[in-house]
Amino acid sequence: MIKYGHSRIEWGEKMRGWTVGTTITRAARWLTATLVAGMVAATAPARAVELSLWSPPFFTPGAGLPAMADAYRDLYARFEAENPGIRIKYEVIPGNVEALRHYLTAAGANNLPDVALLDASWVARLATTGKLQALNDLWTAENRAKVLPDAVAMVTIDGRVYTVPFHTSLRALVYRRDTLASLGFEQPPATWDRFLAYAEAAKAKGLHAIMYPGHGSAHTMLHMLSMFWGLGGELVDGEGRPVFFEGRSREALETVYTTYRMLVEKGYMPASVGTMDETALRPFFYSGENAMSAQSTSSLQQIYADRPPFQGNLGIMSHPLPGDAAAKPVLGGWTYGIFASGPERKVAAWKFVEFATRPANLGRLNVVHGHLPVQQAIWEQDHFRNDPLMVATRRILETQGMRPLPTAPIYPAIATAWSQQMADVLSGRTTPARAVENARNQVQAEFRRISNR
Repeated sequence: MIKYGHSRIEWGEKMRGWTVGTTITRAARWLTATLVAGMVAATAPARAVELSLWSPPFFTPGAGLPAMADAYRDLYARFEAENPGIRIKYEVIPGNVEALRHYLTAAGANNLPDVALLDASWVARLATTGKLQALNDLWTAENRAKVLPDAVAMVTIDGRVYTVPFHTSLRALVYRRDTLASLGFEQPPATWDRFLAYAEAAKAKGLHAIMYPGHGSAHTMLHMLSMFWGLGGELVDGEGRPVFFEGRSREALETVYTTYRMLVEKGYMPASVGTMDETALRPFFYSGENAMSAQSTSSLQQIYADRPPFQGNLGIMSHPLPGDAAAKPVLGGWTYGIFASGPERKVAAWKFVEFATRPANLGRLNVVHGHLPVQQAIWEQDHFRNDPLMVATRRILETQGMRPLPTAPIYPAIATAWSQQMADVLSGRTTPARAVENARNQVQAEFRRISNR
């Protein structure tokens, strides 16, 4: 029997005292209204949770490349189909250091999203706000074990895991095989002397031998950091205090600036790269004016989209260094973080993060982006096992290893300070030694400010 919220006695009491003429009408109306209300209550879905998500455009259905946009549109649709009580509402924000300031401002105003895509280098700084949620109670140790341990360590502070890494990228040199062959090289110049010989050959043919980004951005920093670590430098000590301007680390950083300046002085690289990031370098590579371009594996799909004939003709090599030091690839990349603190919204946010990072779902996203996996299961998927560039990339990583970004709140300030010196070093307005001093002064001021909060 369907119960409408009243017992039979209550029903009888409501009927007493009505006139015959009105009793049937009123009873019918009351019965109809009660029945409809009961049916609605029984069939209406619970109020949907609308999850707010902030992301740079390339990780959303608004991505510039159709394959990326379609992949995220499909991801959101399949997630909502699997979780009918949750809806994703995404907002596009900048994808560079400006985004970090955006998050810090929003934290101060208590206006953060439920879910955010965060560069790994920001995690330690955002954790100091107290708004980024630790995920230990949601991301089980069993599932964390499926991710590269260093990637998990990179986002773990004082035992608290704050975000879920979903990729990394290799900053290296991309070249065209036919261009290299035209300069008399069957293999990429692996040693410093061979690299200088290659650079002379390129210069003799009127080509830029190499182009590194020199713009004051993360692109510049990540190439520099790979070299700096390869030369034996350290960014911070065990307490997170900046030490790059001391002892051997200072020598390593000066060598990095000196190497960039040497490339310009010898005519192997134009000083104009001081205004360019990786994106701005690519047209010179496309036109053949530049024989080697410093890029990220994340740019490979964009390169193929811009120049389809390049597929099968690209090679990749690590940064050459004086003394044949081996550059150390940087383990970084983007991560999923949760700011939602209420139990219902936090659980809903985690459902999305868990769904997005399942190997079957994340593997497709890694492929369309050209990202390197941080999950072993994805490395075993066909693309990463068989694509020639992915095979070459994996060889570099296995040979030289990867080093994770430090879990230090001061890192973003170091990245900004280093990269902002590069344009003046390239132009000769600042010496490498002076650049290190300038970066030290800038970072120390920020470190004191953070430490005194």
